[in-house]
Amino acid sequence: MENPALTNIRAARPDDTGPLAALLARAFAADPVFDWCLRPWSRRRAAEQFFAPLIADAIPHGGVRVDDGETACAVWLPPGVPDSGGGVWAAWKNYLWMLRVASPLRVSRLKSVIRLSEEVHPPEPCYHLLFIGSLPDARGNGRAAALLKDMLAAADKAGMSAFLETADATNIGYYERFGFNVTGHAQLPQGGPAINLMWRGTRPD
Repeated sequence: MENPALTNIRAARPDDTGPLAALLARAFAADPVFDWCLRPWSRRRAAEQFFAPLIADAIPHGGVRVDDGETACAVWLPPGVPDSGGGVWAAWKNYLWMLRVASPLRVSRLKSVIRLSEEVHPPEPCYHLLFIGSLPDARGNGRAAALLKDMLAAADKAGMSAFLETADATNIGYYERFGFNVTGHAQLPQGGPAINLMWRGTRPD
């Protein structure tokens, strides 16, 4: 296993948007939430269309991080980033975008995902890990761990907590290794997946 400490990490640039959207689409190829809310045909392309505006809007805030080999990517919302009134969430409320990503058959499901994401977000300022993923053939080499440690170090330095959601219960133990704990659950409607809410408190100096 590669030593995460030896992994170089950089902030994503605007011209990284397309490649990183493709990277995350591959990383989330079997994600239960996306299986439930994205259109079932050309699913990878739908996932790319989902990620692209989110990445593009988050890049100016410095929360999109990528490893030097461009095999892993993390999308964070640092404290103070505009919430559902604009910023990274603005594209998620564009109906034409929803139609492309979810198709008319699943727009209501995508709306439910967006609404739940807004409802479960903690009221206090925190670093919010929206997505983190690695290419399938690059897993197990410590790159995702390095991305997590990179932004969590910034959170610790700022005296801030961190938050994430995951629908895959097998990920819980992994995130617990970095100090996250399950603090609640949320259920998507229409037979959708359950979401695990995880919180990492501030670290002592």
